[in-house]
Amino acid sequence: MKNKIFAIDDERDIQEIIKVNLEKEGYEVNTFSSADLAEKHMKKGNIPDLIILDIMMQGTDGYEFCKRLKSVKEYASIPVMFLSAKTEEFDKVLGFELGGDDYMTKPFGVRELKARVKAHLRRTETLHAKETQVLRYKGVELYPEQYALSIDGSSVDLTKTEFFILRIFLENPGKIFSRDNIIDSVRGQDAYVVDRTIDVHIMNLRKKLGPYKNIIRTFSGVGYGFKE
Repeated sequence: MKNKIFAIDDERDIQEIIKVNLEKEGYEVNTFSSADLAEKHMKKGNIPDLIILDIMMQGTDGYEFCKRLKSVKEYASIPVMFLSAKTEEFDKVLGFELGGDDYMTKPFGVRELKARVKAHLRRTETLHAKETQVLRYKGVELYPEQYALSIDGSSVDLTKTEFFILRIFLENPGKIFSRDNIIDSVRGQDAYVVDRTIDVHIMNLRKKLGPYKNIIRTFSGVGYGFKE
């Protein structure tokens, strides 16, 4: 799916330059002569992946639009690149303070614009990937970013040590871990684990896994592993 970009500028020539050059890069570009028109479009469910925004426009100016955008949860994560003839340091600082992610001044270089757009979209995609990462096996779902576990849709509390032990099992299906392997894997994660406590952590973890307790398998004389 193509990344969607909104270019909001009251200069038709600027709109065309942005549209033509970014469409050559494979993006879908919608142009608007005012922030108010773009906002109406967004309220209909047309949400962009990035916004290139002029400041001095009739109606709602770029600063006010950005401030409003960042106050709405649904829109707050959309990167906003200011593109303006306002070149003073004060103008740039204000843009960033209101939630802008970047600031370019006119006249601008097309190659630099394309590079900045690409960098922002790549960064956003990386963040989204991390936010949505889930380690899943049947009804077991582990959310690394939230330190959360769900069993058949119900939330289950884990200690930090239990979380890291379960995580290494789910990330390495079929691999057998000795007690020393487990200690090395969670060391530095601010989790307390020593050789004599591994069995206790595993026992508690199995209890919390409920109907899926047998996915953690004991290999006699060797250690533990994940059973697919």
